[in-house]
Amino acid sequence: MLLKTNKKISLSRLSIQQRLPLLIFVLLFSIIVIFSWISYLGVKNASFAVARERLSTLTSQLSNMFQQNVEALTNSARLKASDDSVENFLLTGDKQFQAHAQDVLDKSRNDTLVVDAELLNARKVPILSSTKKNVQLNVNIDSVLPPPATAAGFAGVGKIFTVDKFMYYPVVATVTSNNKVAGYVIFWRLLLATPKAIKQLAQIIGANGTLYFGNDDGKFWTDMLKPVSSPPVDMSNLKKIIEYSREQDDPLFATASLVPNSRWVILLEFSKKTFLEASLIFLRWIIVISILFIAAGSFIAWRMSRNITRPLKKLTAAATGIASGNYGSLVDIDRQDELGQLAEAFNIMVIQVRNAQKDLEKKVQDRTFELENTNKELEAFSYSVSHDLHAPLRIIDSYASILSEKSAGKLDEEGNKILTHIRHKTKRMGTLIDELLNLSYLGRKEPDMEVVDMDITVRAVIKEQLMLYKYTADINIGNLLPTVCDSILIRQVWSNLISNALKYSSKKEKACIEIDSYARNNEIVYSVKDNGVGFDMKYSDKLFGVFQRLHGQKEFEGSGVGLALVQRVILKHGGKVWAEAEEGKGAAFYFTLPCRG
Repeated sequence: MLLKTNKKISLSRLSIQQRLPLLIFVLLFSIIVIFSWISYLGVKNASFAVARERLSTLTSQLSNMFQQNVEALTNSARLKASDDSVENFLLTGDKQFQAHAQDVLDKSRNDTLVVDAELLNARKVPILSSTKKNVQLNVNIDSVLPPPATAAGFAGVGKIFTVDKFMYYPVVATVTSNNKVAGYVIFWRLLLATPKAIKQLAQIIGANGTLYFGNDDGKFWTDMLKPVSSPPVDMSNLKKIIEYSREQDDPLFATASLVPNSRWVILLEFSKKTFLEASLIFLRWIIVISILFIAAGSFIAWRMSRNITRPLKKLTAAATGIASGNYGSLVDIDRQDELGQLAEAFNIMVIQVRNAQKDLEKKVQDRTFELENTNKELEAFSYSVSHDLHAPLRIIDSYASILSEKSAGKLDEEGNKILTHIRHKTKRMGTLIDELLNLSYLGRKEPDMEVVDMDITVRAVIKEQLMLYKYTADINIGNLLPTVCDSILIRQVWSNLISNALKYSSKKEKACIEIDSYARNNEIVYSVKDNGVGFDMKYSDKLFGVFQRLHGQKEFEGSGVGLALVQRVILKHGGKVWAEAEEGKGAAFYFTLPCRG
């Protein structure tokens, strides 16, 4: 009894990393010795049957593999054919869409195997192309395209053909509009086998197999490096295994298969002698070893589930308890291996998390208390600014006004100028205080979301600004998309941006302002553009700061708070704001608002 206990303790002292190799070695050695001889006899008797089956299977696998490649090419072509600019150019011929369509064709040639990209109209007449230099493909399009290429929504791969000792093939996709073919996008690709592709094929086929590509009419075949003589393939019965010889070579086994959605046929051929040897090696080692690994894996999985799953379940239950807020979940696992060490580390972590959670709760309470006090102080300060600072400013303005009236004939021109300057600066100080209070208010106010008609809002703001400041300008309003936002805050944004556009373009002989919007991704972009004085873009980072101005106060009046307010409102809505400009040529301000349901 004592001896058994010692043996159990000795085994438990071994780590999983030591136990698993030992168990797997014993298992594999035993099974290989037993089944190797039986497997060899079975493979020897069934070698030719297995060879034929393997040839058919490999052909199907290769056909499926190249089908995936064809699908990738056709999906890429279909994606470019569905580009709005391509469809619009085919339908309208507008040069605006032509540039975008040309860009689609040019970008497709980032793939080094694409030598030419063409856009054809419904009559298959090229109207746009992007070709590499020194490549001339004078090919009858109808002779290489698949027959259903005239169907709406079609995409496929055409025949392989040769030009100047190089092999090419087309990838075509129809441009569809209202379920009708509006044109075709064709990408002429170079058929070129890369070392990586050859290596992958060698791994699938085997070192002594050969793969050929051909057209579905049987008139052209290639080994991906050069054209080869046509094998005696019956195109009406491609699945049939054929036997033939090439010149003085050994007799060959071969089978062919169509590559779906293309005009390609693949042919896989093996030498009978080599095929038999390869089949024996493949079946004796790969199949037998696979079975052995399956059996070994099942046994090892059983051992692992018995030795590892139980403590892992305890760890999982404890972790679930922590996730639900129960920080008293400790794990009791009496082991000395890696799982025991993991359980011990887990328990230490639980204790540390428990202590950290308590400390965090206390810190949150302290910070919340400090934040509440700070907010109260800010509110008190705002109240003081709004009442205590406005009163002395009004007194200064009143005294200056009285002094100006009573001393109108006594003061010289300089004195009257100083009094006027005092009153002007006093009013500007009052306006600045109001702007700062408004900015502080917006920093605390949460947006009240509702559906807002931007067109109505903008027109109302324009009318208000033109009446308030007596500006004159040619204002063009585009399609302003409605969205969900705080109507009051967004009205303030429009007011600030439009007033700036009017102000900074007021010195132009003919002030022009454009207001527009468009949708992109999951947001709407709004813009206000003017032909005013503009600014130097190297100072654009200062635009949205408080009191940051790029023009002098004497030249253009302002508080320096308006754009800071715009940025704060847009950020509260989850959008962003930016500007583009050029000195003397105007400025454009943009802001985005997320699309909300």
